[in-house]
Amino acid sequence: MENVQQIPDLTDQGPKTLPTSRLGQFLHELREGGRKQANVVFALIFREIRTTSKEDNYGFLSLVGIVVEPAIGVFAVAAFWYVMRVQEIMGVHTLIFISVSMTAFSIIRRSFSSIPRSIKSTIKFYAYPNIKPFDAVLASFILEISLTIVGGLIVFVLSWWFVGLSMDFHHPLEAIGIMALLMCSGFGLSLLLGTYGAIYSFVPKIFSRFTQVLFFTSAVIHPASQLPDLAQKWIAYNPFAHAMELLRLYTLRIQPFPEASVSFLAAFSAGCLFLGFAAYYANRHRIVER
Repeated sequence: MENVQQIPDLTDQGPKTLPTSRLGQFLHELREGGRKQANVVFALIFREIRTTSKEDNYGFLSLVGIVVEPAIGVFAVAAFWYVMRVQEIMGVHTLIFISVSMTAFSIIRRSFSSIPRSIKSTIKFYAYPNIKPFDAVLASFILEISLTIVGGLIVFVLSWWFVGLSMDFHHPLEAIGIMALLMCSGFGLSLLLGTYGAIYSFVPKIFSRFTQVLFFTSAVIHPASQLPDLAQKWIAYNPFAHAMELLRLYTLRIQPFPEASVSFLAAFSAGCLFLGFAAYYANRHRIVER
């Protein structure tokens, strides 16, 4: 059995045991550190909710607006295709086609715009020893992405309830994997842009508008396979276009363009995470000192 030593418990709930072996102490410190950081992250999430709800006079209705934002985008694009007399895209109803694409693209858009600003907006809390800029990004990412996914689910439920449309998830695990890679790349970009955005004020302004270009070059409202060959070769350099095409393949059975690759998307996600953590580690003290 492992040798343990008794330490006093300040809460008077009886003595606790602290492992004396190096492995036991490492696991104990890892568990306690994770518990403390989880408490910090959840506290920042609630702080984000309160801050968002107090930005205007609508209170928590503003949070509802964030949830329904993907739905508004879906119905707006679907209405555009309806005016153009396009009922289906490659055998799939335009409403379902756009719902899948817009939900995924909303993750990208938030990773370039609202999430990176969390580092600068919580800079006054860095005086507390347990709060770090990384925690602010993580808390904002969890809240924003959760609201985005809820908004996407609302669209799918409304499409099924009122129109009778549904998706055939014949490869659900693969679809979840593509969404996970998209979230990893989004978190890495949020950390990267948030770090340099807190140091250089022009960074958020540039990349917040960059999403407007990505919207038309990421195969969001149209399949890449219907583009000319030259356009397909150029769009193949956009990893988000790979994510859109592969996600529609696993959820809607729409064949992607030939260059679509899970390996390319996975490599891009790993690169985003590496650059994000490297930038944060190199500049974390500069952020706190500001």
